[in-house]
Amino acid sequence: MKKLRKRNDGERGTWKVPEAAEYAGCGERSIRKGIAAGMIPHLKFGRNILIPKSAFLRWLDSAGETTK
Repeated sequence: MKKLRKRNDGERGTWKVPEAAEYAGCGERSIRKGIAAGMIPHLKFGRNILIPKSAFLRWLDSAGETTK
């Protein structure tokens, strides 16, 4: 069986919904609604939802930006 690779800093590269909600300062329901609407980048494995940290942080940084 192949071993999973960890990041060099020892941290996971993904968050679960409660972790993303805590970081964003909102409720889990808001994160789940954003996922259902296709706004928040995520990966689904059956009933499990993982949110890639780097994509989520880019998404948060771009929130509120307007295109001209």
